[in-house]
Amino acid sequence: MKDVRLLYVSKLKDCANPMNELFNILTEALVFNNLNHIYGALYYGNNYFVQCLEGNKDQVEHLYFKKILKDPRHENCEIMMLENIDERMFSKWHMKYAIFHKDITEFFAKNHLDEFNPYLLNTETIPNFIDLLSQQPDSFYTLKQESL
Repeated sequence: MKDVRLLYVSKLKDCANPMNELFNILTEALVFNNLNHIYGALYYGNNYFVQCLEGNKDQVEHLYFKKILKDPRHENCEIMMLENIDERMFSKWHMKYAIFHKDITEFFAKNHLDEFNPYLLNTETIPNFIDLLSQQPDSFYTLKQESL
């Protein structure tokens, strides 16, 4: 079966402790993705999630349609891109957390998108955004300290 790359966006539903919810989502993703050979990165800012997932098509689609869409912490989930791939860009991470970073906000400003809102990504900007996301450092352990 062919590998795919899926990019989706969603919003975090209102909650009392967003950083704690983010930490829980990342922890669950690391466990599930490791067991299912799924790789990727999650970026969170302005109450938006943008996540890139890579792996076996059936496994990635199962994760998105059976788990993420049913997760009560997400709302307004939307697939922005789904493509077959020959090489993975996130093969070092079962789930990398890219912290809100100036490179990302500058990317959105440069592309006339004002502030970080991943729903504004389009077919022209998505490939460059994914490349930029793959270059961001993994900040999972920084988040872990913040959520304690």
